[in-house]
Amino acid sequence: MGRQPVGDDQAPELLTLPLLTHRGTRGTRATETVRAVDGRPLASLSLGPDLLVSQSLLALKRAAPLPADERAERLEEASRRFVEDVLGGLSFEEHCRYVRQVSGHNAPLTEELSRAVAVAIARAPERADAARPNGSLRSWEEVAEGAASGVWTRRGETLAAVLSGNAPTIQNGWLQALALGYRVAVRPSRREPFTAYRVVQALRAAGFPDTSAVYLPTAHEGVPNLLRRADLGLAWGGDDLAARYGSAPGIKVGGPGRSKTLVTRERLSSAVLGSLADSVTALSGSACVNTTSVLVEGDHEDFARELAGVLRARAAGRQTTAAHLGPRVSRETATALIGYLESGAVHAHAVIPLDEVATAHPEGGVVLGPAVFAVADPEDRLHATELPFPCVWVSPWTKADGLSPLRGSLVVNALTQDADLVGALLREPSIGNVHLDAPTVYSRGTLPHEDYIGDFLMRNKAVAVAL
Repeated sequence: MGRQPVGDDQAPELLTLPLLTHRGTRGTRATETVRAVDGRPLASLSLGPDLLVSQSLLALKRAAPLPADERAERLEEASRRFVEDVLGGLSFEEHCRYVRQVSGHNAPLTEELSRAVAVAIARAPERADAARPNGSLRSWEEVAEGAASGVWTRRGETLAAVLSGNAPTIQNGWLQALALGYRVAVRPSRREPFTAYRVVQALRAAGFPDTSAVYLPTAHEGVPNLLRRADLGLAWGGDDLAARYGSAPGIKVGGPGRSKTLVTRERLSSAVLGSLADSVTALSGSACVNTTSVLVEGDHEDFARELAGVLRARAAGRQTTAAHLGPRVSRETATALIGYLESGAVHAHAVIPLDEVATAHPEGGVVLGPAVFAVADPEDRLHATELPFPCVWVSPWTKADGLSPLRGSLVVNALTQDADLVGALLREPSIGNVHLDAPTVYSRGTLPHEDYIGDFLMRNKAVAVAL
């Protein structure tokens, strides 16, 4: 990664982000400008042509993985290098500054998430192993003579990871695949290509061969070729990507979360508002685990007003600082989102006036949120709307409504003492995860997200060893 001087009215230095291929670093004629949320150019990103992508995947497939113990050692070293080394000409602090300028996350959150990437690198073997069944061993060599066991084995040799730009920690999944011995082709978000670049640089600095992980940005048109050439694929995106690849057996799709919080009558009090506000605003309110809908057994309008008061207090005095609550986006994006709320939420009551939802930031762009809407119908289509900032729909709910308004949720946080309701939530196939009085954003590296990644990457084979 090199730097080129640009005009005084632009970023101080323009980065060049080349491909990191199976044969080292390579620039291409086809490039794309990476811009900050205020429109300033920050980097020139090389885009990989289909032929080079195909050659890289073939080289990865032919390469042998490092032994498991060596992979773990080098991941530990790569984690350290990610934070401590100058990689591609950037220190960790400089890297965070670039990520913040394109992602829109505030400065403290950007550093927190970037440090979490370092943790994900080091703990990738442990997190991957959390999916291994108790009855399976890691290697056939662990099967004792005269015994038999299930052995956890890869479903393929190569993985393509098509990343979104929501948060730096989107790297977690493909790092687990690398820990399991997959060779990985990473197609970064073109909006935030810096984190994946730094991760692959750190891996190579720690001694991983170039054929262990490659960094291959492509145009949208290049994604199908990348996924077709790899044995398996991980892809994150919106409903359009889920519709295209969701039924493909070799591709695991991470789409919108539409996560929800349910508050039943016996838990309806101001005491729950702090935790609920965390669920709405953490991660800039732009993640699939953020609460986007609250269903209340009781006076939903009064509850919406109380929640709006807490969120307003959290945002007060912050939105024009480096610690802004919501994400910083371009003026064009802000105008489009506010326009959608004005036209698409006509049946909802804006508890926080829309003219308070967007705040100009002195560094450029607009900080969005929080927004709270009271919605009369728990089945309203707005509950399927997930916007990339702290925006929440609050509706009434009764036991007669049942699980219907909660279906299709990545996470449901149930604030209830109704054991039968909890059991029903766990049995509902379209609900991914159930939290009990824990924010929808609560996470731990060894917990499943949309299932364990290892459930998709691995399978179990019986191995029997004769006496």
